Parts: sequence; C-alpha cells; structure tokens
Amino acid sequence: MKGVLKVLLVEDSDLSANITRDMLEKSIKYHYVEYKFELTHVHSLKAAIALSDKYFDIVLLDLNLPDSIGLGTLELMCQYFPDIPVIVLSGIDDFKLSYDTIKYGAQDYLVKGKFDMNSLIRSIYYSIERFNMLVALKQLALLDDLTGLFNRRAFMNLAEHQMKIARRKNINIFFVFCDLDDLKLINDNYGHPEGDLVLKEFAGVLKESFRESDILARYAGDEFIILAVDVDEGDNDQAMIRNRLQQNLEMKKNKLKKPYDISVSLGTVLHKPDSSKTLYDIIEEVDTYMYKEKKRKQKR
Repeated sequence: MKGVLKVLLVEDSDLSANITRDMLEKSIKYHYVEYKFELTHVHSLKAAIALSDKYFDIVLLDLNLPDSIGLGTLELMCQYFPDIPVIVLSGIDDFKLSYDTIKYGAQDYLVKGKFDMNSLIRSIYYSIERFNMLVALKQLALLDDLTGLFNRRAFMNLAEHQMKIARRKNINIFFVFCDLDDLKLINDNYGHPEGDLVLKEFAGVLKESFRESDILARYAGDEFIILAVDVDEGDNDQAMIRNRLQQNLEMKKNKLKKPYDISVSLGTVLHKPDSSKTLYDIIEEVDTYMYKEKKRKQKR
C-alpha cells in the first residue's frame, strides 16, 4: 500500500497546475513510486500563507505570482513554511536565478516544459530526503549534549521566530528562567558526574512539565530557560505552570532519594504581543526575577 505525500502547489497558471497535477496522478501507476500525492493548489502567495498552519510534505512554488514576484516570493514562503522543503517551478531557464533560489532556501529548481514525470518525482523524493538530513544535522548542532535540550544559540533563534509568530497571532508568551540551587556544592562534595546527573534529571523534569510546543533550553551551566506559548494573562495559568514544575521536581527528588537537596530558583515574565521589548530585554528581566528569588531563599 502506497503512503501519502501532501503537496502544496502555489501556481497562478491553471494550465501549468493541471500539467503538474497530471504528472503526480499518473505516477501512482508505477511500482518505483512509493507514494500517492495529495495535491492542494492555490493561485497566490496570500492564499498559500493562509495555509501555513496546515501540514504539507513539500511545496512546489512558482516565483511569479499575482501578489509577489521573484526571489522575494521564495523568501516569504521559507519564512512561513520553515519546516517544509520547497521546489521552485519556473518558466525562466536561467542559471543565475536557479543558483540564487538554492542560496535562498529552495531544494531544487525545475524549468516548466523541460521536466517530465520522472524528474519531478525524483526531485520531490530527493528534496524531502535532503531537507530532512539538513534538519537533523542542524538539530545536532543546536542541542545540548548533556541534557538533550536546545542550547543557548538554538533558543535565541527559535525564540525570536516564535515572538514574531506570537505578534502575528496576537498571543502571549511566558518565559521561565531556572537556576539550580547549590549545584557547585553537589559537584564539590559528590563529584562532577553526580552534578551532571542532576542536570540531566532536571532536564527530564522540564520535559514532563511543559508541552511539546514549548521551547526548552539549557541556557548556560546550571541555568535553563523556557518559552511557553499561548499563556493567559491572568495569574492562574502562570501559577499552574510554576506549581506543576515544582511538583514534578518534588516527585523526581522522592524517586531519586539523594543525600542532597535538589531545588531551583525561578524567574518568570509574561510577554504580550503588543510589547516593544526585545528578546534580550526579556531575558535580562526574567533573569533579574530569578536572582531575586534566589536571594530570598538565601536569607531564610
């Protein structure tokens, strides 16, 4: 039984779209084609962007559309569909343009009228595999080796992108900054392997406490930062997140039964979509709140 690949075709010419559709439909007859193709066709960039919350395996893109022309079309598609490979279908047989599209993020460049069914299917297969490989390599470069969470560089890039999405969708973002208390004492008294174990176990607590849509990162040393999306402005959601984190940490401590205490100081900030604060402003603010909590603990 053949699998299904979801294809978004962004093409203003119905004639060109029908030719592409016929190629994809006919390909199912051939044994070497492992998938059947589910095609969604739109005529403009605006209509494509309206589908950015839908899942597609690949985008077939005409650069010259009624509402966007040239490489800017590709740039916007890669911005709104960052997790989907793009193949450019163009009526212009030009080496420099084809080379530029690859630099701007396309996986391949096919000239209309000069590709057949076999070359189209091959391009789709190769583009998806190549894109997935690049994503995997990029993720390895953006992950913290010890905890498996994102590293600081990854968090900064992902958070900037998420803030733009939140502004466009008019939703709040909740930032949580965590600092493990007295990790140095654990390292000094029980050794660095034990300190590394605490870091890994706390990363597990974070994964249990937040959603898959949230961004979790080891920011530096014993510091962690979380970006949680779509959190209500009222105190209930924010308090629930803090309480869930602390409860999960207590459960982990009871399970591990270590001779030392594992605790964390938290700082939190709710970022509204109409705020003019930069990501660096927010991190500085949430770090300040965390530091104040740590100072309060030390005075007890």
